[in-house]
Amino acid sequence: MACPKIEIRGKRVILLSGFRNAMIDTSGARVIKSDDIKSAEQLNTSAKQHPDAVAFGYVAGRWVPAA
Repeated sequence: MACPKIEIRGKRVILLSGFRNAMIDTSGARVIKSDDIKSAEQLNTSAKQHPDAVAFGYVAGRWVPAA
C-alpha cells in the first residue's frame, strides 16, 4: 500500500502515519486533506525544523522525520 504525499512549505513529503481517510484519485495517487492529518500545525513546524526530510511519521504524539 502506497503512503500518501502532501505539500508542506512548498515541498512534497510522504506521510508514513498520522493520517486517515486517504482517497485514491484518478491517477492512482493517494490524496489526503489537511483535516485528515493529526496535529497539522505540528507537522508544519517539524517540516520547518527538518527542511531536508522527505518523509514524516506521527510517533508518540509528535511528528518526526523518517531516518
